[in-house]
Amino acid sequence: MTTTTTMTTTTMTTRVLMLLAVFVWVAQAQRSGSQRCLCRKISNKLRSQATEVEDIQIHPPGNSCDRMEFVVSLKNGLQYCLDPKMKLVQKMLRSFMNKPTSPPQLPEQLRL
Repeated sequence: MTTTTTMTTTTMTTRVLMLLAVFVWVAQAQRSGSQRCLCRKISNKLRSQATEVEDIQIHPPGNSCDRMEFVVSLKNGLQYCLDPKMKLVQKMLRSFMNKPTSPPQLPEQLRL
């Protein structure tokens, strides 16, 4: 009987330790959320003419990344990230924040 009890205790201890290891691994994976930022490299200058820029996306800090990111998309499909501390980026952000927003307008046919 003691051999069976010892074997059962050892098996139970192994299972508990494995479960604890899984919990620690999951907790560590959740804490490393800042590693999922879009921008790995950040440029401190605009690498193209303004006419070549198709889109600029602003990604605020969030669960997946703890910093603000500015992603520039060019008409040829290339993308790169700008440093949020650049004067140009700060100016764009100020003009965006100061721009008055108007509510969306319905087409004339749908108005009552």
